[in-house]
Amino acid sequence: MDDIIAIANKYWHNAGRTGRAHYIAAEVYAKRHRAVGIPSVIFSTIVATSVFSTLNDSVDIRIRILTGVVALLAAILAALQAFLGYGDRAEKHRSAGARYGKVRRDIDIFLLKLKANGFANDAEAINALQQIGDEMGVLAADNPNLTEPIYQQARREFASLQEAANNGQSDSLPTASFKD
Repeated sequence: MDDIIAIANKYWHNAGRTGRAHYIAAEVYAKRHRAVGIPSVIFSTIVATSVFSTLNDSVDIRIRILTGVVALLAAILAALQAFLGYGDRAEKHRSAGARYGKVRRDIDIFLLKLKANGFANDAEAINALQQIGDEMGVLAADNPNLTEPIYQQARREFASLQEAANNGQSDSLPTASFKD
């Protein structure tokens, strides 16, 4: 039974770290989406209003050139926003984070059931844990990749939250183990 608990704890921590990493990635890509999207909207607005003033032949050539440069910047930013897809990537990472959170909750229920002798035997408990492991494998294959810096940041944050919860300083992160 100790081996089953150890593996469940390993899965729980892995799901917690990976879920946190996906939430961090979602924040990063949402910021990038705004960083490209907001200037794109601003430049497009400037171009749209400037076009009317440049239709007159008496407008200074420098204003026409500036309008052309701003139009080019607006087009480049709009193309980058569409090509890089930061908004879509942010949403995929948010969804992945939520799915990993569900796995953690499933493991919590698994451990409670194990503690309450809710499995007929070790083989049944191992089968239930195998299903959780299979789900984690599907998640890893279906979700967007994480960069190493984002994953390392998530590891640090998750470890810090876990330590605080274990020391009774915070109830934001439960422990995934129990003692008989």
